[in-house]
Amino acid sequence: MTKTARTALIEIRNPTLKDVPRIYDLVQRVYGNSGYTRGMLQGQVAAFPQGQFIVEYEGDLVGYAAGFQIDEKTAMGPHTWDEITGGGYASRHDPNGEWLYGMEVCVDPDARRLRIGQRLYDARRELCEHLELKGIVFGGRMPGLDRRKKTFPSPEDYLDAVTARKAKDPVVAFHLRAGFEPIGVLKDYLPADRQSMGHATHMIWRNPYYPEERGAKGAVFASKENVRVATVQFQARRVTSFEDFMHTSNISST
Repeated sequence: MTKTARTALIEIRNPTLKDVPRIYDLVQRVYGNSGYTRGMLQGQVAAFPQGQFIVEYEGDLVGYAAGFQIDEKTAMGPHTWDEITGGGYASRHDPNGEWLYGMEVCVDPDARRLRIGQRLYDARRELCEHLELKGIVFGGRMPGLDRRKKTFPSPEDYLDAVTARKAKDPVVAFHLRAGFEPIGVLKDYLPADRQSMGHATHMIWRNPYYPEERGAKGAVFASKENVRVATVQFQARRVTSFEDFMHTSNISST
């Protein structure tokens, strides 16, 4: 890939089933034979077209994100990647689900300088706001866990250390910078992820525009925790005319 970012056209859109062969080629470049099958990718696009995004860079497909709606109880409870994604087919998509579950983000290694991952996360946020979902939830990798297991005896200890900036993990750090918060560890989430020892960070992003009351329309009806009040106090004294008031309060008409 020899094109430059200054003149390149980057487009983000929802894929169609016609894009599946190109998505499959991307997955092969990123994961090799351990990635998704064509059937899985077709299932993801067919289950929830709005929840899938592709990024094209001057016509080349360089990024893919897969997601689906899920109910809060399932999203916030313990689960594995295989269980919650329906074996990779996104078959557990629930049109009434309150949360968007992020099951995949993959980026062409040759295009990582273009902030493709950040663009995909931004597209997910916009979808959450548009659908008035509570937010995004997913199991995130922590690839530094295996090599630091002697220092941190449990994945929870490791996550706490990274969150407190006492240890470094590039993936966890990226998610924290992107506004996600860890709510725990998903044990045995993805056994094939040896660097994370099969575990994952249980990450969420809360939609700030989610209406707290389901009958409300728009964020203006949501409850606010903080209110800023500005006040001005004038000295209380008797005045006998408008000119006297103007002089007392130091208000100029010019």
